[in-house]
Amino acid sequence: MSMMGRFLHQTIGLMTAVGIGLLALPGSAPAQEQDCAVPASFYDTEPTLPKTAAAIANRQPVSIVAVGGASTLGRAAGSPDLAWPARLAAALTSRFPAARVTVDNRAVARQTAQEMAARLDREVIPLKPTLVIWETGTTDAVQGTDLDEFRQAVQAGIDRLRASEVEVVLMDAQFSRQTHAVINFERYESVLREVTDANAVPLFRRHDIMRHWAERGVFDLITVDRDKLPLVASRLYDCIGRAVADFITRGAHPETGAPGASSGSHP
Repeated sequence: MSMMGRFLHQTIGLMTAVGIGLLALPGSAPAQEQDCAVPASFYDTEPTLPKTAAAIANRQPVSIVAVGGASTLGRAAGSPDLAWPARLAAALTSRFPAARVTVDNRAVARQTAQEMAARLDREVIPLKPTLVIWETGTTDAVQGTDLDEFRQAVQAGIDRLRASEVEVVLMDAQFSRQTHAVINFERYESVLREVTDANAVPLFRRHDIMRHWAERGVFDLITVDRDKLPLVASRLYDCIGRAVADFITRGAHPETGAPGASSGSHP
């Protein structure tokens, strides 16, 4: 990797945990009680996950596998236990105590969509997941991957998962004013939207959600003291994990498991 590429990756890692000191600590309150609620408009137009929601509602085993990069690994927080997949697991367990939900974090830092897709048969599908949450696009944007190659890789991954009867959610890049000033993420965001729309796959719009939080003043993208980065990052991952729980359980009631009621932090 070039010197510029290494610098950009380091910058992205730093931006994972910047300026979000107004958020509550992990596990301290449900998302709707924090300042990081997500409006329904970020979810309403996305397809639902009937297989996953029904399994949770019927108290059947639900295996969720997270595939992504450094932000999925939770490196900025200092521990996988504080990463958003772990926080997702905690949120689902809290809301659906009778459900049997596991979340397996299979992220690998700095992989392109093509590299992630190549791992599906080897590392993901053998786990027989109910749902795969695939966070992608950041490394491709940093490396300037050809857009057609990026599109084909994402499509190939979706096709492979669906052929194995696995539901899938795509998650896009994080929002940061600093990194967006030097990297053109928008082109890759557009490709993800095109591919998910064409395949009726839900897209968890992490980029837009984080922008919404920033514009509301929930957090600002200002670099904090490095000693505080793990705590700050863990707060962001907690909010993301809870928001993902809201997103994937639309239609399942958090108390009774009965279909038809939203569990989210959005109205």
